Amino acid sequence: MKNYILFTSFVIIALTSCTENIDVKLPNSDKKIVIEGTIENGKVAEVIITRTIPLFSSVSGTTVSDLYVLDAKVYVSNGSITDTLNLAIDSSSSLGVVYKGSALIGVTGQNYSLKVVASDGKIYSATTYIPTPVALDSVWWAPQPPNDTLGFANARLKDPSGLGNNYRWYAKRPTKDRRFIAPNGATFDDKLIDGKTFDFAYSKGYDPTDNVNSAMNDSDAERFYYRKTDTIYIQFVSIDRASKDFYTTFENAVASNGNPFASPVTILGNIDNGALGVWSGMGTTYDTIMPTP
Repeated sequence: MKNYILFTSFVIIALTSCTENIDVKLPNSDKKIVIEGTIENGKVAEVIITRTIPLFSSVSGTTVSDLYVLDAKVYVSNGSITDTLNLAIDSSSSLGVVYKGSALIGVTGQNYSLKVVASDGKIYSATTYIPTPVALDSVWWAPQPPNDTLGFANARLKDPSGLGNNYRWYAKRPTKDRRFIAPNGATFDDKLIDGKTFDFAYSKGYDPTDNVNSAMNDSDAERFYYRKTDTIYIQFVSIDRASKDFYTTFENAVASNGNPFASPVTILGNIDNGALGVWSGMGTTYDTIMPTP
């Protein structure tokens, strides 16, 4: 016991007598270009370009020019036609400012290349294609017991035989949501469902850029549920493997955000030259869930 007390006293003295100041240099990574582009069957290409905010920088001091990239040159080509995308204000896009095409309409089965030239001359590029859309067999709202007025959006899908189909689910309430939102976990492949018909359901997603219709503005009882009186537009897309990998790893990163015990997630993009993000072709079909009487 005496030896233990002496040892403990020595440790305490040693620790309290250490007065050297330690200057820790926190890393402040360089800003990177973030590109999120899509081209959908029957629509022109849309590309949003931003910059990352360094981890230890002040968000309150961030200006529009710090975040948005408004001076890039953006081109999309199908191999024979090259479309120059121009900046447009679009309230239905995630950040309200988007580069939009005009001369090239997405066609199922075609390949599309993206080229972004930054103001410093650095070039970023990627390729994608628009898969053949796989339509949902049916969609409906169903209550979540014991609720009879709150529930989830449901769908039935018949996956075509042959591995390699990748899907993503978006939904929108026309009177409340300004754009289609993908809830977390909205991306999946046919590894376990190849050639099968199955039913699935999704909760209500929330737009992180919309403070009005955020999860925090719903009551605890209604959070993540659709009302039986909601009209729900469904956008169901078929995507290539690179797009699936991006959206899946992105969703995993969002799900683990703030969890100190979660493993770090590397988001897998398909843009070259060090840019973050995705260039995704989308084979899209639309459905509507009407209000339940």
